[in-house]
Amino acid sequence: MKNDQVQPLNYCAHAIEDMRELETILRGAAPESARVFRRLIDMLKHSVKFILPNCCDLIDPSELRQAHLDLTRLPFPCVAFEAPWEKEDGIEQLGEFQQTPATKRIALCWEASPEYELLPGLNSILDAFPEGGVFVLPIYWGPEHRRWTVALGGSFVPYENTMQDMKLEESLPASRIAHAATIEAGLTKSKAKHFRAEPFYLLPEFYEKTLAAYGGNREKAYAQIILDSRDEVQTVVQACSVINCANVTTAEVSAPAALNKKRQEKGKQPFFSYKVLQLSDERREAGKGGAGGNHASPRMHLRRGHLRRLESKVVWVRPAMVNAGTSTGAVLKDYAVQPKG
Repeated sequence: MKNDQVQPLNYCAHAIEDMRELETILRGAAPESARVFRRLIDMLKHSVKFILPNCCDLIDPSELRQAHLDLTRLPFPCVAFEAPWEKEDGIEQLGEFQQTPATKRIALCWEASPEYELLPGLNSILDAFPEGGVFVLPIYWGPEHRRWTVALGGSFVPYENTMQDMKLEESLPASRIAHAATIEAGLTKSKAKHFRAEPFYLLPEFYEKTLAAYGGNREKAYAQIILDSRDEVQTVVQACSVINCANVTTAEVSAPAALNKKRQEKGKQPFFSYKVLQLSDERREAGKGGAGGNHASPRMHLRRGHLRRLESKVVWVRPAMVNAGTSTGAVLKDYAVQPKG
C-alpha cells in the first residue's frame, strides 16, 4: 500500500496558501473569523510537524486503554499531525449528520496557554481542567471542494483523563447526540468505553450560521463539532501515546532546499521539515552506515502495534521483523531505512 511509504505530504504549506486566500475574503464578511485565520496560519507555520501513516493506523481503536490516555501529552506546545485518509468504505453518514469526504488531514494541536488563546475566553476551559490539556482542530482537504478547509471547531482533550463506560443517560446532550450517531453508523458499540473531549468553536460567524441551520439547537451544533473532530482526536491520542514510549524516537525529513528556492521565487509558501516516528533500535541500526549515510530518513511508516508496560517504562511493540541482521535493502517488515538517493 503506497501510504505505508514515508514521503513528505506538504499539507501544511498547501493549507496555508488556501487559508490566506480565504482570510482575505473573510476580512469584510467575517472579521472575527478572519482574525482567527491569521493566527492559525501563524501557528501552522511555526508548529512542529509530523507525518503519520494512512488514517494514523497505529493502534486498533478497539484496544484503546487507559495506558494510551496516560501517555497523551504533546511533545511540543504546538504540533501539526499530517496523515492521508484514504478509506475503502468511503464517506460515512453519522445519524442525521452528513460527513464530507476528506482524504487529506491535518490535526493542528496546541496546549492551553495565553500564547495560543485564539478567541477571548477559550482558555477558560482550564477552570474545569486546571491540569491542562490539548486543543485539537481539524484542517482538511476533500475531493468535493478541492481546497483546504478549517473546521468550525474542534475538541479539547484534558491531560487528566479516564477511560470509563459510556452512559448515555448521564452524558451531556451534545455528547449523547454524537455518540448515538456513531452507534447508529456502526462505528461504536453501545457499551464502549470513552474519555473526555470537550467541543469548542473557533469561527464565530460560521458558528452562528451553523446554529441557525439547526434551528438554534446549540447541542446539535456542538454534536456536529464533536463528530467532525472525532478522527483527529483519535489521531492525537494514538500518535502521542506512541511518541511518548521509551523506545520511540523521531527521524527528520528535511525541507527540499532547491524546490523551496523556486517556490519562494514564485511567491509560494515554502515546504517545511517533518518528523517521522521511528523505533530507537532502528535508528541505531541506520546509523551504522548500511543505508548510504541517510540514517535520519526511514522509508516505511510504523505499522499498527501495541503498548507494553515494563517495570519502569512503557514501550511500543511492533509486528515481527524480517531479515533483521541484513544491512541492505528493506530490513524490517514494518519500518525500513531509506537509501540516500
